[in-house]
Amino acid sequence: MPSNAHSHFTKLVRLVDQLITIHGRIQQGRGRRHQQDAIHRAGVVMMVAAWEAYIEKVVVDALNAVELGIGGGAAATGTMPAWVQAAFAMRRAEIEESIRRFHTPNAERVQELLCGLSLGFDPWPHWSWHVGPRQWDAGEMRSRLNAWLRIRHSIAHGSALPNNIAWLHDHQYQPRLTLQSLRECRKFFERLVVLTDAAFSAFLRDEYGIPLPW
Repeated sequence: MPSNAHSHFTKLVRLVDQLITIHGRIQQGRGRRHQQDAIHRAGVVMMVAAWEAYIEKVVVDALNAVELGIGGGAAATGTMPAWVQAAFAMRRAEIEESIRRFHTPNAERVQELLCGLSLGFDPWPHWSWHVGPRQWDAGEMRSRLNAWLRIRHSIAHGSALPNNIAWLHDHQYQPRLTLQSLRECRKFFERLVVLTDAAFSAFLRDEYGIPLPW
C-alpha cells in the first residue's frame, strides 16, 4: 500500500501527463517548436516539484506512523507516559522545522533530511534500476537525480541548459529537452518514489516495529 505522500505525488504527475497529451496536439503551425519547448520545460519543473513535495510529505507520514506505533498503539489510546509524549513532540517539532527549511531536493539533501535530520532512514542503498537499457546502480541514480535538479535550476533561472550532461545532448551535441526526455524525467521520478516509499515502509517496520506504516 502506498503512503499518502505517494498518492499525492501520483496526483501531481497527472498534471504532467496532461502536458504530454497537449504536446501531442501541437504538431503543426507556426511556433509549434517554441510551444513544445515550453511544455518540456514546464514538465520538468513540475516533476521536480512533485518529487520535493513527496519527500516532505513522506516524512510527515513516517512521523504519524511512529507516533501511532509507539508502545504498540499507546499514543493512540492515551496510555503513553507523559515524558515519552513530550520527548516525541519536541523531536517532531525539530523535524517539521527541517521540512520547512527543505529545498533543492537533490540526492544529498534528501539523504540529510530522511537520515541525518529525521528518522534514520538512508534511501541511497535502495535506489537502483535494472530493467532493459536502464542498468543503473545507486550511484548512477544519484547522478541522474542531481542532473535533473541542475536542469530544473537552469529552467527556473532562465539560464542555458547544462552542457555537460551527455544524455541531454541531441545529434548535434547540444543540450536539448524533448518529449522523450520529459517522459524519461517522469519515469525516473516515478521510479524513485516507488523505491523510496517501499524501502521507507520496510525500515519503519524493521527498526520501529510498526507492522503497517502505510
